[in-house]
Amino acid sequence: MTGSHWTCAKCGVTARFMAGALTPSELPPNWDEVNGIAYCLGCRRRMAGEAKAEALRAADASADLVRAHAEGRVEFELNRAPDTCDTRIARICGTNVLVTRQVRESIGAYPTRSA
Repeated sequence: MTGSHWTCAKCGVTARFMAGALTPSELPPNWDEVNGIAYCLGCRRRMAGEAKAEALRAADASADLVRAHAEGRVEFELNRAPDTCDTRIARICGTNVLVTRQVRESIGAYPTRSA
């Protein structure tokens, strides 16, 4: 990671700015650092799903890990952007709207902006 380009440590995607553009010294939008390592939004979302599935696997060997992975991705996205509509979150996370609504209800992540 440098001031002019950033590479995701997990997937290798690189974010760059056009030549001559002012380059910010901080991470690109939606990127984050975990223990000093930069990750893109897609990888952060996948990591959240993996963490949820792994936690469930440790607690219950017969658990539905595919569903847990999807729920982890949805939880991540709802915590990041609770005002996003359920259909968009479902599309982003590769799951269906029913799972998104169930996760929203379980964590109480209701939209904060007025309709």
